[in-house]
Formats: sequence, structure tokens, C-alpha cells
Amino acid sequence: MNYTTSKLSTQTASGFKKLITVASVSLAALFVVIPTNAEEFWVGGRIKAGTGIYFDRLNDSSVGWGPSQYVVELQAEWSPNDNITVIGDIWLRGDRFYDLDNGKFRAPAFPNFTSPQSAFLDRFDMSTSSDGSLVLPDAFGASGKELELLDDFDDEMIRELSIRFTNDEGSFSVKLGKFQRGWGQADGLRLLDILNAQDLRQRTLLADTDEIRIPAWTVAVTAELSNNLSLELIYIPEVRHSEFVINNPTPNSKKSGGGFGFPFPRLIEGQSGFGMPLLGARTTNREVKEWDNEEIAARLKFDAFGGEATLNVFYGYQDLPVVELTGSTLHIGSFINDPAASVANVPLGLPMTIGAIHAPGMYVDFIQSLANGTAAPGTFPLIPFGCLDILNPGAGGLPCSVTADFDLDYTQRQKTVGFSFTRDLRELKFGPKKVSPVLRLEVTYEIDKAFNRQVIKDPFIPGLVAVGTPALIGTKEDTITHRDQISTLIGLDYNLWLSGWENQRSSIFMTSQFFNIHTKDHENLMFQAPYAFLDVEENQQYFTQTYSFGLLND
Repeated sequence: MNYTTSKLSTQTASGFKKLITVASVSLAALFVVIPTNAEEFWVGGRIKAGTGIYFDRLNDSSVGWGPSQYVVELQAEWSPNDNITVIGDIWLRGDRFYDLDNGKFRAPAFPNFTSPQSAFLDRFDMSTSSDGSLVLPDAFGASGKELELLDDFDDEMIRELSIRFTNDEGSFSVKLGKFQRGWGQADGLRLLDILNAQDLRQRTLLADTDEIRIPAWTVAVTAELSNNLSLELIYIPEVRHSEFVINNPTPNSKKSGGGFGFPFPRLIEGQSGFGMPLLGARTTNREVKEWDNEEIAARLKFDAFGGEATLNVFYGYQDLPVVELTGSTLHIGSFINDPAASVANVPLGLPMTIGAIHAPGMYVDFIQSLANGTAAPGTFPLIPFGCLDILNPGAGGLPCSVTADFDLDYTQRQKTVGFSFTRDLRELKFGPKKVSPVLRLEVTYEIDKAFNRQVIKDPFIPGLVAVGTPALIGTKEDTITHRDQISTLIGLDYNLWLSGWENQRSSIFMTSQFFNIHTKDHENLMFQAPYAFLDVEENQQYFTQTYSFGLLND
């Protein structure tokens, strides 16, 4: 276990929080004493805002407001002498989408239990900007109001609060505080850029990489070992994971991330292809205990083959989770997983939940019998609990549904070594201004990366398997495994000047990237849980092409 709940740990965490408070106040106080020499002090800021529009959501020919995000940022830097630099950067981010949308933006929700003719593949939908009525047909929704303003001072508003000490020669420095570090040569997809988690709640097409990184309290030591050799050591006592929201319609776990919320997964029994009605999901983050664990990293930078190369190592925690089942709740009295409307909410432990799904004659068998046309009245597995037989409603009983409890587990270790290289290809010059392209290479080897399986052995009948969403219903040993993964980037950058465009004031920046992600023993793994049928390929390949140029830069 890499997380604890001991009294000592709690006191230690409290002590670190006090230390953070003292450090924050002390650094802020440095800015109060503004030096009279203006060259020693700089202050600035920015306001950034944008609004999106969406079209044709869920086959509904509609138009509405998309994400409408804004940033207000204040920055300051003070260098009282050549050896000390203090940086403060505070920002406030928000999204007006949840006010502007007025409940119109819809996202997919549970399988529609009233649509057996579609093999339960039709789905209800949910509002992503208003709470649902908990009455069909518009039962589901979440307001997402907590994302209107990201105003937690430590976790969301401090972008940087740091002090850097440098020796007179500039060959050795120590930086302390809350900040981010960017590694690697990849743009968009992350290979080596793993020191900081990402805030995926406010991603946009125009967001810069450094705006998505989540800063953490860090100590960074950089030393020049020779003219072309330097060593960087990183210690991160505050472990952060990526922030995202799954649009979840489940009444006791409802959440909305708006247009950038991850979709509620399709619940599919993989062998029949049928949807899995009357199931919901409640998720809980299982996180590394703050300040009880840490991440460490090192980078060796040197000149080689006419360019700049790095060797990197990182030992920390995964930014994105695997999913682990912890139990479930049977709601007697509600078809839509609403505990408030139920006459009884029966907790089921892990063994009982696995049995309710996989045991002979239970849920998976029932779904498969529906697909095979062999299901008969009286075979619905929840009848013994007083539940309504969905094949014979006239027999009486109460509506029922089940909410599965999952941990989003962020306690899995990440162990990565890597290499990067960049070089101007001076031997090759093109265009009217004879510009050389830039080559970028990056390779990472991740050891024992955690994955969820999407095929597991049947817990009750040897030789049989569970496929798709049912593969998440099992013990940790059955549902989670580990694989080594090798990721490679080859990129080329070029500043293009066009012949015949005499008034061209700036180049058109072109960048091409090819990625290959190789996973050993990739069969039957989920690319990212809880999304069944997003397979891990043996070689997953991506190609990106970007053009950018400035307008009205005078």
C-alpha cells in the first residue's frame, strides 16, 4: 500500500500544510516590499476569454453555447540580486457554460431499459448544466456548478509561487515552491512530459500545454557538471493526479463536466452485444495520501551528434486511474438508481456483487438468454428481492436497479525511463530563406503500467469468460494487470517562407509528428477504463500535423 490513514500521517500532512501556508505568506510578503529600482521588479497579467458553439448533439439538430472559459491572471517577478529570483503567479479560471446553456446540452446516460427492441443499446440522455428531475423521460442531469469557478487557492489558483537560488557562475541552482516542469519534445501527446498531471476540465483546442499542467510543490536542483553536461534532480512531495469529470447520471454520484466531460461509458455485455440496463455507477477517488508519498525524477542533459540529448528517469504515480470494484447497492423501489425514491437500499459486498452479476442464472446469464431468445417470465434474477419481473410486469413487485461502486485508483506506480534528442538539420536547407528543419526524437519505456482487462475468467464456471463491462465486475487480481509499454516520437519542425509572398512578415510554423505506442502482451486490455471495447493495440499509432502563423502582430 502506498497510502495510509494513520494518526502520524495525518499530523505529518497537517504539518506540511502549515509549512505551505508559512511559505506562501513569506513569499507573498517579499512582493509587498517592492524595491525602488524598477529593474528588479516586474508585474503583469492577462485576461483571456473564449466561447464555443456546438451543433447536432445526439442527432438533435440544435445549436447552443459550448464551453465559455475565461482566465484572469496576475504575475510578478522580483530579483533583488543576481542570485535570487522570486516568482508569483495567481490565476482564476472559470466557465460560463453552465449558466449560458440552461440545460440544453445533452450527454449519453444509462441504457434505456424501456427499449428491448434495440437490445438495450439505446440510451437515456442527461443534462450537463442542470439537475435532472429524477422522473422519466427527463430524469437525469447534473448542474456542474462546481466547475463555474475554480477557486481553491492552493490546488487551483496558485500557478506558481517559487524562489530560486543561483550561484554567481550560474552553474548551480535550487528552486523551491509550487511550479511546473516540462520535459520532452512531444507536442500534444505526452511521453516524457509526465512530471505534472493535467487539468482536463478546462482543456480547449487553443490551450497551451503549460496551461493544462497542474503545478505541484516541488524542489528542483540543477547543476552544470561541465560545459555541455547538466544534471537536474526533482523531488515532488505533493502528489497530484489529472483532474477530469465523467458525466455521470447516477443520482447518488451525479457529475457534469459539460462539453469537456468524459462520456458515461457504454455498458455492454460483450458476448451477446446487448446493453446492460438498470445498472448505474458510483465512483470514488482512491488517492495517494498527500505528503506521505512522493515522486522523484532526474534528467541528464548533454550535447551529442550535433544536437541536444537527454536521459530521463521518473518514479511516481499514474496520472489516470484504473478501476476497481468495491461493492454495490440494490435499490428496491427505483428503476433509475435513486436511493431517495427506494423503499430499501441494500448494500452488497464485493463477493455478493460478483455473484449477482456472474453466478449461473444471474444478471449476465439473463442478458445472454434475452439475446438468445430463451428468457422466460420468472427468470429475472432480482425477483427474490421483491423486484418487478421485467418480462412479466403484471406479476407484481417493485421496480429495482443496482449501482456498482468503483474506486478510481490513482495509487498505481509509474516507473519510466526515457531519452530525447533535438537537432537542427543544418545539412538540409529549403525555401527562399534557406531554413533548416528541426528533428525531434523521444522514446520512453514504462515498466509495469497498470491496465484494466476487458476479458476475465468466469468466476464460477471454468473455461468460460466475461467480456466487456462485466469484466470490470471482479476482484482486483482478476480485473487489473500490468504491462510494459514503449512509446516513440519522431517529429519535424519547419519555418516556411513562401516564394512570391514579398510582404510575408513571419514564417508559417509547420510541425509533423509520428507516434508509435507499443504494448507488450496487449490482448484484451482496456485502453482506458472504464471504457470497454476501446482496445489496446500492439502498436497504437498517431500522426499530427500543425500549421500556425501570426496575424496583425505589428
